[in-house]
Amino acid sequence: MPKPEILIVDDDPSICSILRKILTNRGYAVTDVFNGRDGIDAFSKTDFDLVLLDLMLPDMDGIEVAREMMSENGKVPIILISAHGTIPKAVEATKQGVYDFFEKPFERERLLITIRNALSLGQTQQDLQRYKDEVLSRYQMIGQSKSMKAVYDWIEKVAPLDSSVMITGESGVGKELVAQAIHNGSGRANRQMLVINCSAIPEHLIESELFGHVRGAFTGAHTSRQGYFQRSDRSTLFLDEIGDLSMAAQAKLLRCLETGEIQRIGSTETSYVDVRVIAATNKDLMEMVEQKLFREDLYYRLEVFTVTIPPLRKRKADIPLLLDHFIETVAENRGMLKPQITQAAIRHLCSYQWPGNIRQLKNFVERMMAMHKNSLLDVEHVKAHLISDRRDTQIPRGTLRAAREDFEREYIATTLAECGGSVREAAKKLGLDRGNLYRKMRDLGMELE
Repeated sequence: MPKPEILIVDDDPSICSILRKILTNRGYAVTDVFNGRDGIDAFSKTDFDLVLLDLMLPDMDGIEVAREMMSENGKVPIILISAHGTIPKAVEATKQGVYDFFEKPFERERLLITIRNALSLGQTQQDLQRYKDEVLSRYQMIGQSKSMKAVYDWIEKVAPLDSSVMITGESGVGKELVAQAIHNGSGRANRQMLVINCSAIPEHLIESELFGHVRGAFTGAHTSRQGYFQRSDRSTLFLDEIGDLSMAAQAKLLRCLETGEIQRIGSTETSYVDVRVIAATNKDLMEMVEQKLFREDLYYRLEVFTVTIPPLRKRKADIPLLLDHFIETVAENRGMLKPQITQAAIRHLCSYQWPGNIRQLKNFVERMMAMHKNSLLDVEHVKAHLISDRRDTQIPRGTLRAAREDFEREYIATTLAECGGSVREAAKKLGLDRGNLYRKMRDLGMELE
């Protein structure tokens, strides 16, 4: 792990020497300069983790130096070293963003504790910024169709509010992306949004996952554990596939939404949380309400604001943009040059119904690029790996052998994509040796690298 780098700006060589000795003995890397202008230059050339700055410098006022440094990088903590009689100026500087100040002569241990706390804060801010950058990159929403512009407008209006939100739409349309966009535009964006898929957790565990449990609450509860609601305090919780919640969990969820109270399983203590809930489903919840499978009061509590994300077949104008984005992302992740795709191939893809929506399109691009290393992707590459929508089209006429070969071709291509294009791994997964898989691919007319 690299040493934290600290910049000392002080015109007194003896102070610099003392600070250098104290800090290097504690494992810090130290750079010292003796005037404000050199301090600003050093700050602009090196990614320092902390600055110790004298308030009284021969060429510049320390507050002016701090202001220039903060304008360049406001994430780096600055600690002022103030001589007697300049305390009011130092206090004023803290109001402008300086982390803390010390009066000469300073107490060594207190200084070290302050430095440690400041570095911890700086690291936390950097981690948060890195998280936000990753989130914004991962949850980039692509599309300029009329229906998607309407979704963007809706998000812009709803995001700053603190009300519950319901997102509906088919599987694969990007409901989690919309939830993340709402969170990013809210006053809770400085905290991570947590996600729980209600359909992926067994019914007997869902309450523990949501609300937590104490040690000994049930068999296997060897330690106490916080649930998603406690961990999402002052942030956003995204409940995906909300329609799969049991009726018992629905009752507890309703109480939490109405009162902000939660009670861990096995505990008699009540805790209060401040959580914004965004729920999503691909089911018709109102129909489930009529069938007594979903609580009506919970339904109306969740759907304060509702948006339906359009399926890809109803926003085909966005397919070229999505294709370009996925091709570029896959190429970057695999360290390869971005291939071009012909207009004929794009037209063919735009004519497809995409029953799996954006998720299917993304998987298709990964599968196609795993199998074809060409610099140009054309219609034949698209047709070779496009999974037909068996639900919306008739069964193709032809021989049983041709149908079997179509299935084998698609199954092998999908397995290869899952294995990152590794024939060795795919052969193992398919229960074949590598030579047999190569021969099978050649017989099926599949392109080999």
